[in-house]
Amino acid sequence: MAFHTDGTRITWIGLLLNLLLGVVKTCAGWWLGSKALIADGMHSLLDLLTDIAVLIGLSMARKPEDASHHFGHHKFASLAKFFVGGCLLLFATGLVITALLGFHSGVDAPKAGVAALVAMVSLVVKECLFWWTRGVAKALKSDLLMANAWHHRTDSLSSFGVAVALFAVWLGGDSWAFLDGAVTLVLGCYLVFEAAKIFRRACSDLLDAAPEREIIEDFREHILPTPGALAYHDFRVRRVGDVFEVDLHLQVEPMLTVEKGHEIAKDVKCRLQEMHPEVSKVLIHVEPANNEHIIERGISDLEDSIG
Repeated sequence: MAFHTDGTRITWIGLLLNLLLGVVKTCAGWWLGSKALIADGMHSLLDLLTDIAVLIGLSMARKPEDASHHFGHHKFASLAKFFVGGCLLLFATGLVITALLGFHSGVDAPKAGVAALVAMVSLVVKECLFWWTRGVAKALKSDLLMANAWHHRTDSLSSFGVAVALFAVWLGGDSWAFLDGAVTLVLGCYLVFEAAKIFRRACSDLLDAAPEREIIEDFREHILPTPGALAYHDFRVRRVGDVFEVDLHLQVEPMLTVEKGHEIAKDVKCRLQEMHPEVSKVLIHVEPANNEHIIERGISDLEDSIG
């Protein structure tokens, strides 16, 4: 329950701040004639959509299994992350095109100072929101919240670039007005890069790609130390939203009863989930430990002792 409470709270705060900042920056950019500030404001307004997607993802992921979703609803979080990355990618591409079409025009020097102050306020607010959301995401081990945190970071970086360019225009005069469009172009290219990473990771989750090697190895190390677990093979891990599902074939002493083999498998499952709460499901198939499984397919420390 704490997972969803903390994650939902920080996302709602981000949504309200994005609404406020988006309206202020867009209106100020239109009034002051700064395309970069308008683009920065539109970025904040776009964050509203991603915040809503995160809220829907967190809400749907908590639902239990039902007749239509035998494996639960955790993939709604991956779908929300897919939407976040896709929206940001479309926005960033449009930003690059807009900057290229109007590169030589920019804000007038007298108005650039005010526009720069607006961008600096946005920078401070969004950077604080990034660190706050990042901390909650790390504590909850939520990939979806971490993606949203980096979305906040891209907004703060865009505000930083806009502020620097506008201060340069304000100090250097109208001859530096082109920096308004130049910063918009650089910002757009950076956002395309970051959005592509978020989008690619969401696609990997939806296609059941294996997580990072260090995550897999971290899960593996809790199997063989379990008393009675002699070897294992076909160890597989997939990310489902913000949690993981694990399945494996576990080898135990051939002469054990089915009940005893089941107890060993249960111990492996409990040990893994106790050390890694982010593992939601563990499916274990129990097999006899023999030469074929251990030597040809399995992972164990018994190859030299079993003949």
